[in-house]
Amino acid sequence: MACCKDKERSEFDNMAEGEERDSLREIHVPVKKTGLFGSVYYNNPPSWKEWYKPGALPFLKMKCLEKNEAGIPSNEEDLNKELPVHKIDGEGKKTLERPKSDIQYMWIGHATFLVQFDDITVLTDPVFLYRCSPVQVVGPYRYRPTPCEIEDLPKIDAVIVSHNHYDHLEHDAVIKLNNRFSKIKWYVPEGTKTWFQKYDCNNVKEMTWWEENTLSDERLDVKFCCVPAQHWSQRTPIDAMKSLWCGWVIKAKHTFYYSGDTGYCPVFKTIGEKYGPMDLSAIPIGCYAPRDFMKPQHIGPKEAVMVHEEVGSKFSVGIHWGTFNGLGSHEFYLEPRDLLIEEVEKAKKVNKNLGDFITVEHGEIKTIDDSVGAKL
Repeated sequence: MACCKDKERSEFDNMAEGEERDSLREIHVPVKKTGLFGSVYYNNPPSWKEWYKPGALPFLKMKCLEKNEAGIPSNEEDLNKELPVHKIDGEGKKTLERPKSDIQYMWIGHATFLVQFDDITVLTDPVFLYRCSPVQVVGPYRYRPTPCEIEDLPKIDAVIVSHNHYDHLEHDAVIKLNNRFSKIKWYVPEGTKTWFQKYDCNNVKEMTWWEENTLSDERLDVKFCCVPAQHWSQRTPIDAMKSLWCGWVIKAKHTFYYSGDTGYCPVFKTIGEKYGPMDLSAIPIGCYAPRDFMKPQHIGPKEAVMVHEEVGSKFSVGIHWGTFNGLGSHEFYLEPRDLLIEEVEKAKKVNKNLGDFITVEHGEIKTIDDSVGAKL
């Protein structure tokens, strides 16, 4: 891994794919480079000026010199009061099996989000284990448990995966989902298909930015669209940037947008122009401090509201917060929620038509109808 901004830029700025593109793709297309022995490396477009890949030395500097303000209580009673977890019971399972409204959703935790609309059920970035780590003895851990297990979920039609970081992709969850739902379809970014095939996932659609695919021959009315995000990939010490990262738009009668992990960049207006408005969006609001380290890869509440507005989201839910300890961010654990409320209020003073953007509690099964105007 490179350790400074200048080195990261010099390695990738001259990459080019050489294919003809329309104006949209010319502006926002991943750059690719073929290295030794045919290895392919990816990076964000050079025109995204805020981007550089966070290196090892800046990470160590952050860990050693920056004060961690997370302040996560050790008292379970305090955590249950501030961040309740609604465990899925029999009634909850029935609600998931028979959605109450045109659009129903549940935040399972961090970036794992269940959305149901237009007779499909989709799961984002499946992670259910206690630690998001290669092993379960060290690494970032949950201070808020999952509200359910994979066995509690209704039939999953598709899983969308944004990238291969451990807090977004868990091999145990992939195996369990694949075993339980034989017809499940996996939508994954370019460069990750072979990883899924190792776990006997055969219905895998690997895609690059702006590529589109229909769910099945029976559901041609449901389109999955791979869209850009400003991030990076790595799962082992030797595979940095060897697979792509992305967000997803699912278009049917309604439209759902999942941004994946991302820094703020010029692409969101383009996504909104091409696929918006979005009926529901899941947008990250946490893991953003200190900003000098996190800014290229993660948005905070202020930028999340900008993304919400630029993609034309009628209703958004804040994710990627309030779940794991040890991911590297230093903001107070409730700050993403509190700042989001402030930023939405500011934005609505300027844009009276701004859609609602809220947070919800782990395991709450919600519809947009019963969420509009709500605040946590």
